[in-house]
Amino acid sequence: KNPNENGYNIPLDLSFAFHTDAGTTLNDSIIGTLGIYTRLSNGDSVFPTGTSRITNRYLADLVQTQIVNDVRTLYEPIWERRGLWDRSYSESRSPKVPSMLLELLSHQNFADMRYGLDPNFRFTVSRAIYKGILKYLNVTQNKQYVVQPLPVKSFSADVADNRVNLKWLPVNDTLEPTAKPAKYIVYKRVGDGGFDNGRIAEKNTF
Repeated sequence: KNPNENGYNIPLDLSFAFHTDAGTTLNDSIIGTLGIYTRLSNGDSVFPTGTSRITNRYLADLVQTQIVNDVRTLYEPIWERRGLWDRSYSESRSPKVPSMLLELLSHQNFADMRYGLDPNFRFTVSRAIYKGILKYLNVTQNKQYVVQPLPVKSFSADVADNRVNLKWLPVNDTLEPTAKPAKYIVYKRVGDGGFDNGRIAEKNTF
């Protein structure tokens, strides 16, 4: 992706920087999520491949939109979308591939951190970032995507006649229609040894 310099021949698709912002509000309202991209880098408006740097804005928009929509749906209907900034920050200016800087929330503001310290919220946000990046690759590289299904629930292991019978239930992802498991992979290890390469389970039992 950067033919003008020697590298390790690793084709990086994009660069993503994850920040939490500083600042508080007098009435302790939610500060929310900001997306930052850089349109020009040292006066240059294209990447080494010839791709316009405006693609940075598309990346920032898709990731920010996914986060805000998912958070509003599952946690807080008035979660703030602060906007998209075209600013010259190193994280979004220096990379030779499409890049963005995310300011997820304010780590000094109580209303934001009520959610920021919740592990379920963190999982939702991380998954939203992943989904936003998938959608960006879909738009820019015409690659179809399937979002990884959510972890299973109600897992059990029943021992009978020297056999272990495993059972579980899939979890429906109400935010993502593609996240439906078609099969499962069950990994096994004996004692302190390493896990094997896994075996396919067609159903939710093994």
